[in-house]
Amino acid sequence: MPLVYSYNSNKGRKEKNDDAVSVSKNKQGAVIGIVCDGVGSHSNAAYSSNYIVSTLEKEWQDLTFANFNNMKNWLYDRIEKLNTELYTKSKDNQKKMGTTIVTVAIFDNQVVVYNIGDSSAYALTKDNVMTVVTVEDSFVGALISAGAITEEEAKSHPEKHVLTQALATRDNINLHTFIDDLNNYDYFLLCSDGLTNMIEKEEIQNIVRNDELSIAVNKLIDKCVERGGVDNISVAIIKNLGGENHD
Repeated sequence: MPLVYSYNSNKGRKEKNDDAVSVSKNKQGAVIGIVCDGVGSHSNAAYSSNYIVSTLEKEWQDLTFANFNNMKNWLYDRIEKLNTELYTKSKDNQKKMGTTIVTVAIFDNQVVVYNIGDSSAYALTKDNVMTVVTVEDSFVGALISAGAITEEEAKSHPEKHVLTQALATRDNINLHTFIDDLNNYDYFLLCSDGLTNMIEKEEIQNIVRNDELSIAVNKLIDKCVERGGVDNISVAIIKNLGGENHD
C-alpha cells in the first residue's frame, strides 16, 4: 500500500483562515486525510475545524488496527463523539461552533470516505475518470439533487453557502459514507469549497494528473487566489503508487 501525499491551505482574501487540513500515517502505514471548513458565521469556526483535525491526526498516529472494518468503525465513532463533544461545549459556553468535515482513510488496500457539509472528496480512477464521492449537505446541493437547478446555476445561487448539516451544530449527525477497493484509484483529492467554487472539475483533474503532488496542490490554490480567492482554500491529495517501489 505505497501512498504519498501533499496538502496546503490558504486564507485567500479573507482576514483569517477557518479551514484546517492534514494528512498523516500511523505505524502500519495507514493514511488519513482530513479537511475541515469552519462555519464562517460562527465565532468559534477556526477552533472547531482545527480541534477536529488536530485531535484525529494525533490519535491516528498512535493507533494500530486489526483490519479495515476495525479502522472504519473507529473513525465513524470518533467523528460522532467529537461532534457531541463540541456541540455540548458550544451549548455550555453559549458560543456557536460548526465545521464541515471530509476525511479519507486508507488501510489494507481499502478506502473509506466520510463527510458532512460542503467540503468534497474526488476519486480519480486508473481510467482517468474523476468523480465526487461525497454528498453535499447544502441548500443548493438539495436543489441539484431534486433537479430544481443545475450545477452551473448553483455557483451563483444567493444561498449557496447555506449548509443543511455541519459538525457541532446539533447532537445527532448523519455521516455520509463511501467505501471501495483502493486499487481502483490513482488519486484522492480532498478540498474545501474555496477550491470547487473557483475551479472546474476538468481543470482540477488535469492539474492532479499532470503535476507532481506538491506542485499540483499549490497550483490549485494559486489559481483560486488569482481568480479572486473569495474564500479559504484547502487541498489535500493522496496518490496510490500501486506497484512502484518508493513511498
